[in-house]
Amino acid sequence: MFLAEPGVSSSDCKESPAQILQRMLKRICRSDEFPSISKYLIEINQKLSLNPDTSDASELANVILNDYALTNKLLKLVNSAFYGSAAGKVTTVTRAVVVLGYEHIRLATISLALFEHFKSKSNASDLKEAVISSLWSGMLAREIAKMDNGIDPEEAFVCALMGQMGKLVMIYYLPDEYRKIIQWMKDHQAGESKAVKSACGITYEDLGVAVAKQWNFPTQICQSMQLLTVEDLQNKAKAPAKMWALSSLVKELGHKIREGGSGDIEKTCQHLLEQYQACIKISKRQLKTLIRDSIAKVSQHAQALNLKIESSTFINSLSAALQPGKGNAGTPDTVGGSGQATPSFQMTDGAELKATSADPLALNPKDIIMEGIQEISEAMMADHNVNDIALMSLEILYRSLGFQRALMFIRDTHSRMMNVRFGYGRNSQRLSRGAGFKVTNAKDLFNLSIQAGKDLVVSDAHDAKISDLIPAWYRDSIDAPAFIFLPVVLQKICIGAFYADRDQGGPPISETEHRHLSMLRNQLVLAIKYRQGAR
Repeated sequence: MFLAEPGVSSSDCKESPAQILQRMLKRICRSDEFPSISKYLIEINQKLSLNPDTSDASELANVILNDYALTNKLLKLVNSAFYGSAAGKVTTVTRAVVVLGYEHIRLATISLALFEHFKSKSNASDLKEAVISSLWSGMLAREIAKMDNGIDPEEAFVCALMGQMGKLVMIYYLPDEYRKIIQWMKDHQAGESKAVKSACGITYEDLGVAVAKQWNFPTQICQSMQLLTVEDLQNKAKAPAKMWALSSLVKELGHKIREGGSGDIEKTCQHLLEQYQACIKISKRQLKTLIRDSIAKVSQHAQALNLKIESSTFINSLSAALQPGKGNAGTPDTVGGSGQATPSFQMTDGAELKATSADPLALNPKDIIMEGIQEISEAMMADHNVNDIALMSLEILYRSLGFQRALMFIRDTHSRMMNVRFGYGRNSQRLSRGAGFKVTNAKDLFNLSIQAGKDLVVSDAHDAKISDLIPAWYRDSIDAPAFIFLPVVLQKICIGAFYADRDQGGPPISETEHRHLSMLRNQLVLAIKYRQGAR
């Protein structure tokens, strides 16, 4: 039985578990990779303190867009079968947040960041297996949660996915300790949970929770990483939280599969449901179906993550447990097998993903802008508000041409102030809280651009010939060497402007790129007119 067992500490270990944990954490923090993933996850988790109802999509999108590769993988995932057709074709993080929800995208980004981090060393077979089984745990928990209104599916995905965090961290950052665990298992013919405690003096759960707390993960996720005991499940006075119970159930099932002891899947499901029946309301038939379907779902998700699972021992063990005579008819014996599809299960080689979701990394600037214009049209017809459409437009501008920063200026009709309302990139959040200027007849480049109704393209803002035309507010708050300022004009009145800059001098955009950005701006103006007419 895998439910939390009393550990057997090393007899010669003089350190307390807390001291051992502290020593391990110090070693992990000194590694080259840990600070960067920590900074990213802490930033994402800090968004928990924001109220999604009062925070615009740029708050979250800004953090995500800091990582170009992760941004593209997130968009590929959002357009994959994992989210079905609910989102339609999505080419911006902003629209993903608007359509799928702030919290869904935040959680999806967390899972992607973790996968990408640990996948970087997935040539180590044990690490790859742990990554794949973690993905499976998250997928199965998500599907079970959909059948229970008391559990959020996306949060269930992350909670279950994090269940093996301690093992992932041990393999990745503490390989010597992990080798000791494997050796202890061989020498004593013992299970892994006992070996970890005996060889290291702590559990995987101890390590995983400690790292999760460093990354500012919420209490519910940290709690769900811990194993439930038999006593916890039988405590009628204080039943464990559903999310915790679900994570524990999936983790125990995964352990049985990894250990090759799943045996008759029918009996395994029956036993687990009896253990967790007070918390998880699902029939044996339903659980078996979800387990069967989970292989196809993992395969689809893995395609979006560029994770190869065909040779996975874990997935093949799961498939074997579902063979005819073990509770399921007609399931192929490996992921690459060619089994007959059933209403609840089919294999995919990723063709469906590729057909519906072109890899954003392969798109050139023109493609990104043109797809973005199409997305704005769809958002306009779907009654998204102007603020969201403006955010989408700005993100397209920012991503398509690789600017270091993109800002949206909005004009206040009463004060005549043109202030930065939101932005992406370097210092954009700080600038959105105060940078701006007053629209007057002043002879600075920004006011001259508005007065003439012409776009401003500056290749060298530090050129002495134009130094008198660069206003003090710009020098003090931004002062980029090359930038563009594209006024947004509605009924002959400038109501705002796109701004973007580069960290080096030289032409910030080409003539062709300028033409494409003008089309993007025109689409935004069209959307504003449409929304005004719809009122």
